[in-house]
Amino acid sequence: MYKKIIFSVIFVSMIFILIACSEESSSGGESDYPKRPVTLMIPYGAGGTTDLYFREFISIAEEHLGQRIIIKNETGGGGLSMYSTLSNAEPDGYTVAGGMGTSLFAINPHLDLMEQDEDDFILIRPVMEYMHVIAASKDAPFQTFEELIEYSKDNEITYASSSTTNALMAELINQEENFELQWETVNYSSAAETTSGVLGGHVDFTLDTISAMLGSVQSGDINVLAVIPDTKLETHPDVPTLKELGYDFDMSAMIGVGGPSGLPENVIEKWEDVISKTMEDPRLEDFAKKNNYILPDLNTQEVKEYFDNQRKQFGQVIDRVVE
Repeated sequence: MYKKIIFSVIFVSMIFILIACSEESSSGGESDYPKRPVTLMIPYGAGGTTDLYFREFISIAEEHLGQRIIIKNETGGGGLSMYSTLSNAEPDGYTVAGGMGTSLFAINPHLDLMEQDEDDFILIRPVMEYMHVIAASKDAPFQTFEELIEYSKDNEITYASSSTTNALMAELINQEENFELQWETVNYSSAAETTSGVLGGHVDFTLDTISAMLGSVQSGDINVLAVIPDTKLETHPDVPTLKELGYDFDMSAMIGVGGPSGLPENVIEKWEDVISKTMEDPRLEDFAKKNNYILPDLNTQEVKEYFDNQRKQFGQVIDRVVE
């Protein structure tokens, strides 16, 4: 009788242990995520504006994540090719993206350039807003934005672009000029390459982000003619914005960290914590200020409104161009 009681107690205890283990394993993924290094995909080439930012970003984020973050540059398609690879990744938090934003939420809905759509992904949080500029070589036949516009009406010229977003910004400017500008796009895979295109005389100017060309700007080899968003450059406050030049739009592009849909809640919560601590770090704030990056501080509703407004702006020019 005594042995039967002991056996029953042991048997019941084992059942409770098995149930507890089962509940823990099914409660939304690994509680100790991450157990190994994480791959962070970038949609543009090495040395470009996005790549430079995220290399600084992950140097701080790794301290809070507790694992290495390995950057993988997935170029092509004007920044859209990355999404195809990301959509096929396991939603376990070990493959995330560091360039998710304007191209996915504001441009692709109009152009349908890829098989996936925004429902196939999750944006955890925006982490950077670009400072787009129009810039040209010091030897260009135009040294102000006004001179560029006048020159473009009488001469066919080329400009360097590293993304679909940049090319559409150029079309928005052309639309403001009643499509009188004779601009031809030359595509590159990063802002570092567009800078080389300008310096090498392969294109007449570039519409791209300033961060990757900052060294050439500071040396005087490249002149910044105008800033696209209505925000002054920290490093060159004398450069006019398009709004100051009379253009009736304020256009920018924002990206964040995200992943394939289906990410476990504990993975999302971990990245939210990592991103929050990284964005508040004085080292990142100092880097952003010196290199003309904007660190967004938007709540969920403000992020939605931002991309809704962008979708409307880009949609207007896309409809006009497609016609």
